[in-house]
Amino acid sequence: MKSKADLFHLIKAMSKSEKRYFTLDAQKTGKKGSKYLDLFQVINAMNDYDEAKLKKKFAKSLPSDKAYLNEAILSSMRDYRSSKSKVAQIKEMILDSNYLYERGLYDQCEERLEDAKALAIEMDEQLELLEINKKQRSLIWNGIKTDFKDQLETLSKENERSLSFIKEEYEYLGIYEILFSEVLRNPSKPDGRKNSLIRRFEDKFRDDSSYPESPHAKRKYFQSAGLYYRLLGDLKMVYSYYNKVIDWWEENSKLKSEEYFKYVIDISNLLFFCLEMKKYDDFKKYIKLIEENPPLNQHDQKVVFKRLSVCKVYYHLNSKETEGTEDLIQEIEEGLNRYDIGLSNKFSLIGNVAFLLFIQKDYAGARLWSNRIVKEKQLDFRKDVQIAMNILFLISTIETDDLDAIDAAFRLINRNFSQKYAPFIGTF
Repeated sequence: MKSKADLFHLIKAMSKSEKRYFTLDAQKTGKKGSKYLDLFQVINAMNDYDEAKLKKKFAKSLPSDKAYLNEAILSSMRDYRSSKSKVAQIKEMILDSNYLYERGLYDQCEERLEDAKALAIEMDEQLELLEINKKQRSLIWNGIKTDFKDQLETLSKENERSLSFIKEEYEYLGIYEILFSEVLRNPSKPDGRKNSLIRRFEDKFRDDSSYPESPHAKRKYFQSAGLYYRLLGDLKMVYSYYNKVIDWWEENSKLKSEEYFKYVIDISNLLFFCLEMKKYDDFKKYIKLIEENPPLNQHDQKVVFKRLSVCKVYYHLNSKETEGTEDLIQEIEEGLNRYDIGLSNKFSLIGNVAFLLFIQKDYAGARLWSNRIVKEKQLDFRKDVQIAMNILFLISTIETDDLDAIDAAFRLINRNFSQKYAPFIGTF
């Protein structure tokens, strides 16, 4: 661990079900496990990392205890994931084959590798297929059969196919990164005709019939094409390719199940673009798609909450629709209580809810939500948002016509601006 707080961040990133699994796993180890389980529980109870508190309780053994706990968590999570993740199962099968090979059980080893290969093909795991291919070649030389030349030729072709798929995937991954960096650098829809990147990748995306062959490369192609047409300023084509990304996920349902959080990120990008294009009916359609196929584990549920809650708030802000606002805010309230989404994301969501309520003239609600940020003594991010919430809190309070509350709000905001925000305002 490079930082003293690394273990704290690891534990805080675990879901409730993962923590429960680790706790039960640690309890199986008996007396030896009780000490690092005690350390786990102390750190898990912390809101902020406190090294001094840990030193006081665990004394000189703290560094070694932390290192042991870190490895124990990662080991336990490998077991936890192997039962849920098909990709993890492929890796486990390859490890099994190593053991069988070392014991000279070549037939059993081959059976295990064939199982791993079938699953790797299903999940488009080309790097794992290369590893399996290499081990199958070794097996051939340990039990030469009359058809060994045909076997080697088949494996050689499979190897070439995997290498081709990997090259294709990494090619479009590189293109995506270049185009994404350019979009970040020029977010205001630059004139694509003057952009050298447009000319550089014109042949890649002008011919709509030349999709990559491998599944993962195809998804990166659609994502890259969306960015390409965004730079070109052709929003209709951007929307078309963002839709193709979601169609890809629906066609590859097993991959969606394996990497649901990536699917949510892709669909939330489409949702934001729906709002930008004022395609509100399509926005509702894709929200419904998520709601009809909810995530099964808590990690993915947190990702859905974090990404889609912001989308839904922006929808109400942009469309001016009031119906469903009350249910949405209740949903956000429950999600904030349930998930640890990080202070920056948390207060960004709170600020947007406060602004939504203010726009809808629910000044009492806007006051309550903005006060969640105003009352914080020290936040080290987005001072501009904090200042906006202070102003929103003050105006919302004025709208209540409660003279005592207004007087208290003026004194609070004046104190905040003179103490917390004066240095920041002075930079303008």
